Formats: sequence, C-alpha cells, structure tokens
Amino acid sequence: MAAPIDESVLNALRGVTSAQTRLPKPLLIKIYVSSLKQEFNQERRMLLELVGPELQSLYDDRQIELEIVDMHFGTGALDVALVERDPYMLQDFLHEIDTCHAHSKSVFFLALIGDGIGRPPLPTHIDEDIYAALLADRQTTADDVALLERWFESGLPHMATDAQSESQSQSQRVLKQDYRFLPPDAWLTESRRLAMLLEKSLQRLLANSNADLMRRIQLLRRTQIEHEVQRAMSHSSEKILAVFRERAAQSSGRDVEAGERLRKIKDELTMNLSTDNHTTLVVPGSASSEAIDPDNEDHEAYLSKFKNKVTDKLRLLIEAHITNDPDVIKGRKKTVQEIFHEHATHLRMLRELTENVILLESRVPQQLRQNLMANFKNGSRHAPYFIRGAHGSGKSVLISTLYGQVAGWFSSTRVHRVIRFAKATPRSAYNLELLRVICQQISIIFNIPEGYLPKDASFDPLYISNWFQNLLRRIEDMNNDVLFLFIDDLHLLNPLDCDIVAALSWLPTSLPWNVQIICSTTTPVEQLKFTPMQRDRFKSAEYQFDLNLEANLTKLQRPPHCGDDVNFVAYMEQQFDELEQHYGRQAVASLAAYITCSEYGLTETELLELLMPTDDPESQIETQSGRFSFASFKKIHSQMDKRLLLHDKIMSGKVLIQWRHNYCAAVARRRYMSVESTRSLHMELANLFFPQDEDESTLENDSTKSETKSVISLKDGREREPHKDKEREKDNVSAGRKSSSTHHNDDTSTFYNPIAADVSYSMRHVEESWHHLMRSDDTTRFKQIAVCNFDFLLAAVQTVSISYLRCLIEHVRCYILDRDIELIYYTIRKSSDVLTRDPMQLGSQLISWLRPIGEHDDDDNSLLSMTVRSATAWCDGYAVPLLVPLTGWLPAPLPSQIRNMTVSGTGVIRAVCVAPSKQHLILATNSGDVQQWHIMSNSLEHTYKGHTAAVTCLLVAPQQSQLLLTGSEDASVMVWHVSLREQRAHINAHTAPVTAVAAGVNNTLIISSSEDATIAITDLASGKLQHRITFHRGPVSGILVAGACDVLISASHDKNICVWDLENYTLLNTMQMTSPVLRIDISWNSVFLLALCEDNALYVRTLATGKELHTLKGHKSKIRTMSIGKDSQRCVIGCEDTRALIYDMHSGKLVRSMPPNPGPVTAVYAMDMDDFLITVGGNKITFYSFRNEELYVNPYSRHPRRKRSLKRHTQAQRSPSTTLPPITCFDLSRDSQQLAIASGRSVHLMRINTPEYQSTLEGHTCVVNCLKFAPNGEFLVTGGDDRLVQVWTLALGEINHTFKGHAAPVMQLVVLMDSLRVISTDRESMMLVWMADSGNVLQTIQGPYKSLAATNNMRFAVSTNGDNTLKIWSLTQEDEKFSVSHSDEITCFEISADSMHIITGSRDMSLKVWQSVGGKLSQVLVGHSDAVTCVAVSVTNKTQVISGSKDTNLLIWDLLTGEEVHTLAGHLGPVIGVKVSADGSTAVSGSDDKTLIVWETKRGLALTSLQMHVPFTHFDISLEVSRVLVQLVDSYNLPVICLHNTPAQYVKLPTYSGPSKDVEDLRPQGPKRQMKRLLKKEVSLDTYTWQKKYGHLTSSVMMAQVDERLKRRFSVSASMEEISKIAETKTGASQANLGPEQAALAQSQHFDQLEALWNKRSPPRRRHNAGLSRQTSLVEDRLESSDDDEYLDERAGMLSASYDHIHLLARLPGIRTLHDAWKTSSLRVSRTRTRTRTSTKFYVSTPPHNNNNNNKFTDNHNSNNNSAPNSSCNLGQVNSLVAPDLVRDLLQAERPVTLRHLFHWSSLWRHRRQRNCRSLQPHFRVNVPDRARATPIILVENYDCRHVQRVRTDLVLHPQSRQASLGHMAIEHAIPSPSSNPNPSPSPSNTDTAKKPKSCGFFGRRWTLFRGKSEPTATPTEPPTVSCNDCVTQ
Repeated sequence: MAAPIDESVLNALRGVTSAQTRLPKPLLIKIYVSSLKQEFNQERRMLLELVGPELQSLYDDRQIELEIVDMHFGTGALDVALVERDPYMLQDFLHEIDTCHAHSKSVFFLALIGDGIGRPPLPTHIDEDIYAALLADRQTTADDVALLERWFESGLPHMATDAQSESQSQSQRVLKQDYRFLPPDAWLTESRRLAMLLEKSLQRLLANSNADLMRRIQLLRRTQIEHEVQRAMSHSSEKILAVFRERAAQSSGRDVEAGERLRKIKDELTMNLSTDNHTTLVVPGSASSEAIDPDNEDHEAYLSKFKNKVTDKLRLLIEAHITNDPDVIKGRKKTVQEIFHEHATHLRMLRELTENVILLESRVPQQLRQNLMANFKNGSRHAPYFIRGAHGSGKSVLISTLYGQVAGWFSSTRVHRVIRFAKATPRSAYNLELLRVICQQISIIFNIPEGYLPKDASFDPLYISNWFQNLLRRIEDMNNDVLFLFIDDLHLLNPLDCDIVAALSWLPTSLPWNVQIICSTTTPVEQLKFTPMQRDRFKSAEYQFDLNLEANLTKLQRPPHCGDDVNFVAYMEQQFDELEQHYGRQAVASLAAYITCSEYGLTETELLELLMPTDDPESQIETQSGRFSFASFKKIHSQMDKRLLLHDKIMSGKVLIQWRHNYCAAVARRRYMSVESTRSLHMELANLFFPQDEDESTLENDSTKSETKSVISLKDGREREPHKDKEREKDNVSAGRKSSSTHHNDDTSTFYNPIAADVSYSMRHVEESWHHLMRSDDTTRFKQIAVCNFDFLLAAVQTVSISYLRCLIEHVRCYILDRDIELIYYTIRKSSDVLTRDPMQLGSQLISWLRPIGEHDDDDNSLLSMTVRSATAWCDGYAVPLLVPLTGWLPAPLPSQIRNMTVSGTGVIRAVCVAPSKQHLILATNSGDVQQWHIMSNSLEHTYKGHTAAVTCLLVAPQQSQLLLTGSEDASVMVWHVSLREQRAHINAHTAPVTAVAAGVNNTLIISSSEDATIAITDLASGKLQHRITFHRGPVSGILVAGACDVLISASHDKNICVWDLENYTLLNTMQMTSPVLRIDISWNSVFLLALCEDNALYVRTLATGKELHTLKGHKSKIRTMSIGKDSQRCVIGCEDTRALIYDMHSGKLVRSMPPNPGPVTAVYAMDMDDFLITVGGNKITFYSFRNEELYVNPYSRHPRRKRSLKRHTQAQRSPSTTLPPITCFDLSRDSQQLAIASGRSVHLMRINTPEYQSTLEGHTCVVNCLKFAPNGEFLVTGGDDRLVQVWTLALGEINHTFKGHAAPVMQLVVLMDSLRVISTDRESMMLVWMADSGNVLQTIQGPYKSLAATNNMRFAVSTNGDNTLKIWSLTQEDEKFSVSHSDEITCFEISADSMHIITGSRDMSLKVWQSVGGKLSQVLVGHSDAVTCVAVSVTNKTQVISGSKDTNLLIWDLLTGEEVHTLAGHLGPVIGVKVSADGSTAVSGSDDKTLIVWETKRGLALTSLQMHVPFTHFDISLEVSRVLVQLVDSYNLPVICLHNTPAQYVKLPTYSGPSKDVEDLRPQGPKRQMKRLLKKEVSLDTYTWQKKYGHLTSSVMMAQVDERLKRRFSVSASMEEISKIAETKTGASQANLGPEQAALAQSQHFDQLEALWNKRSPPRRRHNAGLSRQTSLVEDRLESSDDDEYLDERAGMLSASYDHIHLLARLPGIRTLHDAWKTSSLRVSRTRTRTRTSTKFYVSTPPHNNNNNNKFTDNHNSNNNSAPNSSCNLGQVNSLVAPDLVRDLLQAERPVTLRHLFHWSSLWRHRRQRNCRSLQPHFRVNVPDRARATPIILVENYDCRHVQRVRTDLVLHPQSRQASLGHMAIEHAIPSPSSNPNPSPSPSNTDTAKKPKSCGFFGRRWTLFRGKSEPTATPTEPPTVSCNDCVTQ
C-alpha cells in the first residue's frame, strides 16, 4: 500500500471542510509587473518577449503555466498612464495583485523601481472632512470649487481600505463616471487639471492637520506604484522580486519629496526582502539624459544583463517555492491525488455558491429533512430525492444549503458528503466517468481494503454500475456512518451509447437506510433518461420537490440594482445590455461567444490570445473594436464577476473562466452566435490549441467564406496538406502568452506525433481542445490530431482514465460516423478491462487490434497504419519492460451492425444517398420532399421542398461536388446545393415520371431518363436542353455515367442496354437481354455491368464487350433494389422478404445474407471505400460494416498482402479463422532463433526475430501432432496421425529419413541432446528410441505417451498420461525404471537442467521433487490452494522452482529448503503455464484470463502484461525472454510478442560434444550380471591420478596431448564437452594436423591403454568407424570404470564384424521371414572347412516383386573388370541353378560354418583400410515393402547363438559398392582370394591390386539402388549407378 492519506485530505474527501481547509492551488505562476509606464518600457517588453517564454519552456515538463501580467500593455502613448484615463482602474490593478497572490505557486509580484515614483492618480473617493477642508482652503478659487463640485458627488459610505481600521467608515465624495462619455483627450486634460488641483491643495492641508488626517491625506497622495508595492507587501514578502535600477550619473534638480518617498519604498523592500529577492542594476547615463534605447550599445548591454539577471532570480525563487510546495505530497497514491483534485474543484464551486448567493426562504430543506429522517429512523430503504426547478429558481443554492445543513441533522453518526456539479469537469460530464470517480471516492472514504480499486476492476459500464451497488451494500452494514451524495444539474450529464439500457439507469431505485442521494434538475423527472421502473419509483411526491409549486417556493437574496419585479431571465438580459453599453457590443459578443463555445471554460491566457492583438504593444486597444488589453480584460472580467455572470473555476491545475449559470450560454448563443459563426469560433479555438501554418489558415478561411453551412466537404479536407501544427511566430509576445501547444502541459509528457509534429498533448488537449476540432466540422484534421492519434489517446488514458477516453469517443460518435473512429472506439471498448489495470498497454492493444486492419489497407500511409506505427515507435522508446505484439492475430473489432436509424413520415423510401459531409443521409420520400437526416443524432435537419409528387431517384454528383439531383413522378428534375441548401436548377424535359438521373462531363451536364422512353441531356449552367436520345422503344428504367470515360449507359424495358458516347451522343454498343431491364448498375472501375431484369434474374456482364459472365442465383423473392460495392467485386440486393443479400460478382456466388428488416428492402447504398453498407427496410435504416476485412492476410505467405482465394472467402463469410487449419503444436529451436509451426499437414518455419516465415515443409498426409528441433539445430523431427515420423534437413528443407515403426498416430517426440537419437510415442502407448539418421530402433518401451521428456544427460526418459503416476525409464540400462506418484492426477512435470531432479505438480495441490537416479522423493512443496497446473525451472539457477496453480497465483520456491520465496498474484483466472528465462531472473505466466504477465523473480514483482483477448493453450519464450510465442485455441495464427527492455540476460546453453557412437554403443545394456569388479568404484581415473601414479608407463609423445582442461576422464560426472575443445597438438609428426575430434580420439585410445595396464589386460579393439561427433555436453559416459570390465568379458573372442557389413545380411528379405523363429530359439550349425581357394558363395532367394527379378539380377560390370572365361561359365551356372538360400545352407551344412568363411575375411581385411566413407544416410525409403515388418539383425558370436534384434534400415549399401538395392544382389564372377586364412594380415600382395579386380567374395557383388517409385503396371527402367561420393552428397 502507498503512504497513508493525510488527515486533511481525507476530511476534505468526506466533506468535513472549513474556511481554513487548504485546497490545492492551480499549477500557475502569475507575476504582476509593477513599474512606471514610460521609464521601464523596454524592460517590460523584454519580460514579455524573452523572459516569459524562456521560463515557460523550463516548466513545460512540470505542467506549470507561467503568466506575466503587464497592465501597461496596449494602453496607448507612453506618457499617459491608464489610471489617468480611468481612475477606477487602480482598484482593478490592486485586485489583480490579490488574484496573483491567491493563484500563484511562486513569485506573484515583480517591482521595477527606477528614478521616480510617478504622479499620484486621481482619487476616486475623498472623505467628507477632507473634501470640506479642500473647499475651505483660502487658495481654492471659485473655478477650483466648481471643478471639484462638477466631478465629485456625495456617495454612500465607503468601507475603509486596508490602511484604515476596519471599524472606520464615513460619508465620502465619489468621483463621477460621466467621464466615460467624454472624448478621451478632453477627459485627459480635465483629469490632469483636477489632479494638479488636488495635489496642491492636499500638500497645503498637510501642514495644518493632525496625525489621523495626515495619514488619510498621505493615502490620497500615494502614487500607483506605492499602492501596488504596499498591497503586495501586505500579502507576502517571500514571493516578491524587486529590481532596482540606478543611474551611473545622478541627475540634479530632482523633487526632494519624491526622492524621499522613492527612498522609503526601496528601504522597505530591502528590509523586508531577502537578498535572493532583490537585485540592483546600473545603467550608464543619467535620468535626464534619455530613456533606455535598445540601439545604444551601453543600453543594449544593460538590457541583456537585465534579462539574464531577472531570469536567474525568478528561476531560483520558483525552484525553491516548488520544492517546498505543500500541494506536492510525495508518496501519495495517484488515485487519491486524482480524486482529491476533482473533489476540490466542486468544493470551491460550492464555497463560491454559498458566499455569493444567500437563501432567504424555502420550505424544501425542512420537508426533505422530515422525509429523510423518517426513513433513517425506520431503517427503511428509499429512493433518491429530486429538486426540480427552472433556471434561476435556486435549486443549486438549495443543494449547497442542504450540503451545509445535513451534518447537523445527526448527532452521534458520522456524516460523509460527496458533491458533484454535473458537467463542471470532464469527470462529471458523463455518467460512466461520474460514477467511476464517485465509486473511487467512496472507497477512499471508507478505506475499502482493495486499495480503492478492486483487483478485477474494469471501467466498463456494467462493471462500474455493479461496483456502485456493491459499495452501497457495504455501507449499509456500517451502522455509524451516513453517506450523502449530492448531484446538481443531473440533466446535464451527456447520454452516450455506452450507457446501459438508459443513461441514468445506474441511479438506484432502492437505497440503503444510511445512504442518501439528492439531485437537482431543470428537466422534469419523467423526461430524464430513466428506465420505466425508475420512472415509476421516482414519481412519488415523497421524493420530488418541484420549486415551481407554491408549497416549495424558494426566495433568494437579489443582487444589487435588481428590482423585486425583475425575474432571472430579465436580469440576465439586462446585464448583457449594460455590458454592451459600457464596452461595446462587439467586445461583449467576442468574449461571450468564446466562453460559450468552450466546454469547461478557458484560461485568461487563452482568452487574451484570442482577444488581444500583439502587433503594437504601445497602441491603444479599444474595446469597441472587440479587442482587449490586459487592463480592459481585467476590467470587464471583474464587472461580469460582480454581476454574477462569470466565475473562476480551478480545474486540472488551471484557472478557467466560465459562465456562472448555464442560462448565460443560452443568452449569448441567441444574441451573438449563428451556425456559421459557431463553426468559425470552434475553428479558432481549435487553432489555438493546434496552431496551423499560415498557408493552411488562408485555405481554411477561403473555404469558410465559400460556405455558410457548418459542413466542410471532404474535398476541402483532402486538398489540405497534412497538418504540421507549427507555432505562429509573432513579433510581440504578450505577457507570458504562448501557444497552448507549449504551455498547457498538465499531467503528461510530450509525445512525438508524425502528423501533428509539434503538438505536446496535455490535459487541456484531452479535456477541451478535441471538442472544438470536432465541432469545426473538419473530420479529417480531427481524426489526425485527436481521436485517431496515438499520442492523444495515450495522453487521455494517462492523465484521466480509460473510462474517460471511452466516454470521449462515445461523445464523438454522437456527431461523426467514420470507420476509423469506429475501429478506435471498439478497440478501446474491448480493451477497457486491461487498460483499467495497466494503462501502459494502450500501445500494445492498439497494435494487436489494428495491425491486421492496417495490413488490409492498400495505402501504407493510411491513418490507422500511422496510428499503429506511432504506437510501435512509442513502445520502442519505452524505458521499462513492455510486451509488444509483432504479429496480428485478432479479428476486426467492428461488429456487424454499426448504427440503426428510425425515420418517420417518409413513406416508402425509394432511394438513399449520403451527403458530401458523410454525416448526413438524404432520403427520397413518397411525399415529394427530399429529407436530410443527421446520421448519428438520428435527427431531421432539412427538407428540400419543390417536387409535387413522390421522388423516384436522387444522386449526389460525383467528384466531391455539393450538387444533389432529384427526379420525381412530377416529370421534373431539380438540382440542389447541399451545403447552401438552395435550389440551383429546375428542369422540365419529360412528359412522364423521371426514372433516373445522372451527371456527366465534370458535372456540367444533367442527364435524366423517363418513362416516356427518352433521355434528356441538359446543360446545368444555362438550363437548356442539349440533346435528347430517343433510341429506346420502351420506358428507360435506368441511366449511369461511367466517370472514367464519360460514357453513358442506359437500360430500357425494350430489353436493350445501350452504351453512348457523351461527346457526340453516338451509340457505342447495344446488349440484348432476354427480358425487360428494370435496374442497372456499373462497378466503380467500370468493368462490370449488373442488370436486373423482369424475370427477377441478375446478370453480370462486362461493360466493354457485353459478354455475360454470371447469372447470380440464391435470392428467393422479388428484388427491389441493388447496388455494387466500391470494391467492384461485391454487389448488394434488397428483396421483398426483408433481407439484403451480398453476392460476389467474380465467382457469381452468394456470400452473405443480412438480418431481416421491418419491411421489404427498398434501397441499398455502399459508402465510399465500402466503409459502411446502408440498407433501408420499412422505416429502419441500418449501417453495416462493409469493408472486406474477411480478406485476411495469409500468415504463412511471404507476400504479406496476398489475399486468400474466393473459395475460402465464401466459406469463411465473417469467420476466416475456419478456413486455414488451426495450429496443433510448435517448437522453438534451442538457440531461440527458429520456430517450427504445425498447421494441419504442413510445417512452417519462421525466424522469430523478424518475424518472417521462411519455408513450408509438406510431407505428411495427415495432421501433424508433434515436432521437435534437434539440439544442434540441423534437423527437425515431425510426427503425425499418418503414423510416420519424418526427419527434415533444415538446410535443404528436405526429408532426410522417414521412420515407420509406429502402428498408431504419433503423439510426442523428443530428440536427445546428442542429436542422434529420437524418442517417439504413439497413441497405443508404444515408446520407441531410434536413430535419427537411419531409423534403427534401439529400445522399445510400453508406457505412457501423452507427456514425454528426457534428461539432458540422456540417461532417463520421463513420461506420464496425466494420471497419478509418472514413469522414469533408463535409456542406458534396460531393467532400470522407476515409478513415482501423487495422490491425485499429475498435471505437469519439469526436469532440472542438471538432470538431477524431476519436479512434478498435481491436482493434490502439491509439488514433489524426485531424484532422477533412483526415483527417490527429496522434497515436497506445499503452498497452493488449488491444483498445480504448471512448473518451470531455469538453466543457471538450480535452486529456483516456479509453479502456477488454479488458485490464480504463482509461487517461487527454494528447491533445497522447500520454502516459498515469493507469491506472484496478478492473474484473475487459473494459471495455465509458466516459463522462466535461462538466467532465472524473469518469468512469464499465462492464464485463463487471457493475459500474459512478465515477472521479476528476485523481488516477485509484475513488470508488464498483455491481454490477448482470445484463449490460448500453450506458450514458449526465448532464452532471454525477448520473444514470447503463444498458441491460441483453434487458430491458424501464432502471435509473436516482443518483450522490450527484457531484464533477462542471454545465456548460451552448453552443447553436447563427444565421440560418435555406433548403434551398439547407444543401445541400452541388458540386465547386469554379478561379476568381480576389477576396478573399484571409488577410484577415479582422472588425469591427475595417472600422471602421479602411472606416468612412467606413458610415452612422452602421448602425454603431450593431454590438455590441462581434460579432468576426470573416467569419472561418473565427466563431461565430453572439454574433450572436443582440445587444441591441435603440434608434437610429433604423425599428430601435426590433428583436429579437435582426432585429438580427442587419440586421447581416448591412450586412456584405453592405460586402463588395460591397470587391469593387466590387452586393450579392446576400436571399431572401424569410431569417430567423434558433436553431441550435448550434459551427458555422462555410459560405461563406468567397473562396467568396462564387464564389457570386455562379454565381448572377448567375438568376431567384431562392422555393423556396416553385418546389416547387409540382416536386411535380406529371405532372412526377414524367419524373424519370429530366430527370436525364440538359438540356431546351432555344424562347422565346415573349405580348403579350396574359391570362396563359398551364399545367395538369398528373393521372392518376386512386381516382376522385376530380371532387372535386379542384371550383371553390371565395371569397365576395368576384365573377367576370366570362367566368369561367364559361373554366371551361367548360377543362372541355371535354383538360387541358393543362405539359411538353408547354414542348416544343412555338415560341419559348423564360421562367419569367417561366410564373409571371406581376407577380402574384408584388405578393403577395410581403403574405405573412404562410413555409411550412407538415406533420405527416404526405397522400394517400400507391401507391409512394414520389423527387420532383425544377427549378432554372431564365437558360441553357437544368434541374437536377433530389430533394426530400421531399408537401404542396403556396401561402402565400396556403387550400387545399392533393397535386399537384391547382382551376380559377379568371383576371383579366388590368395589366402583362405580367416584372419589374414595385410600384405603388399593383398593391397596391390593393380592387376587384379578390387572386389571379390560377397562384397564384390554390386548392389543396385532403385530410388524411383514406379507404377505397378509400368516397366521399370535401369537405375543409374551411384558412386560413394554421390552417396555422401545425397
């Protein structure tokens, strides 16, 4: 919680106030400049032009306004002071000093003291005794007496001034004000003569007077500057700055008395002011020399010094005062601050009302008290009380009186009072915002525990209404508290569309006993916007007090000079008349008009900028011209304030001038304002806040003069250049006045706006300026600068609230219909909930909703596109973490129906069109009148009268014209000017009703068609008939003009459609239809022609050729009307069955059926750009969203603007998400760079940083269920419902291998860290571990399949089906498996990065930590109050665990202690997922409330959040949380979200690196046998041990390769990563070029030798293809030190045939069929010895396959294989015999046959050293068998036993062969081997094969590879040969 609330603030919010209650001052520094007019002319000018603006720029960012008041500005000649012209102005000057002190936060008075004090002004009041003494003076002549008698008259007793005691008052002589009627010069002469007389006479009286008389005479002789200094000193000495100017040379002959008085002023200021508050400047010369001249170098230097000195002094004083400002309370909760300032505004108005107007008599308070106390004592519920009265009836005074009295009605109960004056502030102008602020204030008053804003708060109308009701229920339970809520002028609340049911439906009908609501209204209660139930409840006389009734009569104290017989209305009119008489009508009209146009009032600075000219500061500004100076404005302001017309209101830190009564605005509007002048005034006020360039202003004025209607045509708006809003430069800047774009900064920072580049949006812009932009009727500018501008929206949300912004746009929607505004409104409306809790999400929400819309726009510079770009730019510049969408996923926020209108008195509406303003609808009625309706207000604005019969057709001329054409059954055509609302032409060219009208040739020709079968073409300017077309032989039913080429199209009942040239009226083309044509329309691009014929058929033809394209079908009733959309693709028809249908003309199909109407659809109209579709049915007019938002952008297309096909468009209608398959899963690569997305049968690859889609992988035939990147990032594994797992090479985008081992749909995939093995599960609970490159199955497990994971060390796999158990399977030992369990279902699990622990979460509300080795329970984490749903761990922080639960909270745990570190509370729904960054500093959680929240784990704080608006199931994050990827429910979009300023650090994950493994190395070991350990477990054979104990056994050459980093080689936890990093060793010639892998291999071999020495055994033989490949670093060695001994025992004596050789035998089809038999029994064969040199050859009988046996046994010789003659003999011998069977021969052999004889080991040994390739990785299966069977592999050992296991290899290929086949072999003639020794040693004779063939024996055969798939009936062709290099390449 924030700091506790100040007691004074809390009391003020409760309504406990007094006169001493301190309310916050405005954010204003108003400095009164006191000086002699002529002496300090240049200094004053310097203050206004330089010092003021410079200081203002310093405090703009603090929202402080600085104003310098110079009363001498604009008062004429320098030698004439204003008080000489008007002596009464002195009182206004002194009052202004009081105002400056009251409002200014710092310096309020600046005294410039120079060489003199000036002349005393003419006194306005003289005491009677002094006046008598003046007359009795001997030296007073008769002329002097006559002069005094002429100008002074007896007056009422004048209250003593501040110098007198308060008790003194006596009769006085008062200066007459008749001088106002004299010419100025005549009065100036008279006043100077009178002043000289009084000065001399008073000097004489001083000599013979007592002390009291002397003091009063001295007061009369005070000069203006003395009065001002004394008044300022009486207020404060801390906020005064004095500048003394001394002359370098003292002048002689000065007035001694004046010099003494000047010295007294200086001494008084010096003594009372601190040194920081005064300064002295010296100017060269003497006072008698000359005035300050800027052209004088010395004077120029002085002025520069003056400017710098005053600026510095003021800045230092202001800084000191602001620092100690009591209004700025640090730590105060922002909500409290906002509510307190709002409440203070209304308290000030209440105080002012109480002080100025006094209630004399009223019975209402007593009656209301009786009713109220009765309900209170009975504890009964009741309704609110209403006081109703007319203007001036005293209802507001009654409210203020009751506010003061109710506290005394209760003795022992605390009374809390809340008062609001409706529409006094923006927060009290709308029901929604008023209720929101009242709810928050009530929460503060009663200290609601939720912190004044509930956790789930939403500034939505329904929520706020329920919130208010809940608060009232809570107050009902408080027995010692009573709440009073006063609302004055309830009728002024703006009713908006967002209000539920009715505007005032929130007002309760039944209030608790201790809650009282008292309202006042001018409108009768039954006419207020209540629900019927409210009206019935409120009509009781108990709750209504009508002040018009005699019983409730209220009397108020009347203002001075107001007779008893003058009512309020007459009094107001009288006051305006008197003001006009005094100041001139023009001045009063200007001031009153500006104040009337303002929404909440204008500041003095704003009014002066509008009313005060600044071209010449020394000129005399006359009020008669409508202009004001500081002095004259102050004069009229005070006068209107005294007359109860104006009052000052402090709102949002500004002092605003506003009408005191709403009726004053009505009087001013009636007296001084017209429709056009109102528009101009609003334009001026808009330019005040958003200044235009001079060129734009000129253009605007021109457009204003050309029109007298308050509508600007769209053409004018489009012709204007984009507004740059630069400040207007002026030669002379008035006192602190500057453009509001720089000085109205209240509560927001400056945002860059690309459209309004120099606008700093502030509170004044948010509260006031947009009203004037809206009402100036410049919609384009209004959207650009305000409602569609991101900076404006952000300022509104930050300075006020999201509910105010929503009300603001709702207010706009009462005036303007615009698609962009609708989109912004519905975006704000749908985002209200999240923006209530986190206003900083505004940019993200706008991007989320509007980015897809912007992608549809063809223009990248469209307004919404610029809004999105501005939001993106703001997000990019944001300094703290912020989630920002990079891709769009939300549909268009617009609803189908935008607006409904109900019209009356029109009859059947035959035609409808939109006026040029785009805000008015023009209707053709049956009565003959053409009506113009305002769309958004649903009001009839004008009727065009002239036709005498029903109007049949109308048209607004194209090209942004203001012309309206109407045709009627009276056979006439009329042309109207829409803006001027006047008739331009009346054409009578027909003898029958007019059927259609058109305009052609730049709207100079008016074309009309009639039932008289003619077409008349009339010139608009002359009104003469130009031409008549009489071609048609029947009534002409329609005419159209193709604007692009000025071609006329006509249709007639004679079944013809004709095309005419408007230049020479020649017939260009004729289309013959099958039946009479009733209606025609052409597309916007003049390509399509749509014709409705009498047979109710719609025909689509090409306009150019007349070719028929489609006949539109699907309508079931008669068509009444039709129209083609502006996209030239869709057409709309209206039918008799009350429905409108939309067709696609490109496909000819029905796209959409609109909702039914009250009657037949008689007119349809598509607005420009297809923004809206208008349908007219009966008396209901409906506006639909018609822009083609359904044409979404395919997210997987590389062309972002590629639209989807029409077929899918037809399927989708308005829900395009159903046309693409939804995303089923996705995976992020280990380096967080690449993303794979499965959608349907396709897999899409994307780079997440951009984000851009790269490619699409198509290979599956069913839906892809799972996919996984390899840790090394080289390949991707995908599995789907087609039971296949495909391995994709990412570099090529091709399938590397297809695994077919599953018999059910594949559900989960895991690629182990070595990137060699893959674990896959299927729906039948089979889990297979297999090789990624070959598909060989290593392990088969029956177990859970729904969730699968593997440890980083590749020792264990973990899986569960979501029940209460979780299985842990060993990947290295077959018999090692564990099962762990919870008491309820396991919902999630996570494996720690070090592979040591497995954390499981369950529905039993607990988490358990298990050891991965052994499955032992090591920790239980209990703290959630509902089911645990997710858990996450980081890579580097091994002790941190984060879990989420259905209890909406997340917990951060310490894994070691099991304690809760933090509770993360922020979600409103169950948490469905949590992810944590690699460094553990940042976590991201997702919830069912559709939000993502980013957390800082160290402090447990929420950093930022994002509302997704749609449910999602899963999300993932990049390593440093720079990207968040979200999988939505049933959506084809995958949002990519950027976290700006992520606090997480990038952590490079360790990669696996180790020696390459054979398949046998990767298979899990069988059950361990009990054997004697040769090497103890405790001994760790690390490098240090060997160097110390066994270094003498190690050669120096091998030891040199041991790197210092290679530690604990044979330790259990040894990592293989360091081995791969051994640098190249330069010792030894044979090791010169060893790379990391070769060095590691040599090192491994070296340790094998050392281990053999330790065990006193020979080292095991390394396999042929032993090598190193990069794998993951977290894996341990499969073999421990003791396990190696068992390995040696088991493998001792075994014939180590390479797997590359042994699998050839295993893959032969003949052996495959014996799989089951071999699996169950051992097969013993007798040994036979072969003594012949010719090797025994074994062949496999191959069953016929597609009759391809001949091809497969074709002899394919190498060119260098010149075989002997017996070669052909052997070949023929083989062909003539039955193909031998290897198994049969083995079984029938007489003696045991060794494997050595079988494979001719001499050949094998010879070729082993020549191998240059290890194996071939097949890309796909070749010659796929009919039925996939498991393939056995035979491991032949020296004892007679064969172990058969499964393998996944379909390709048979020998490393030395050029061909390969699937189990088929080409026959070659073998050449006898030189030796039959089974273990021959290599010799030169064996290796030197220059004269001998290179292959013999079994491996001398050539294996054919058939890669192509052939049709069953096709004859296969000879496959090409494949070399070893080709294999490697492939």
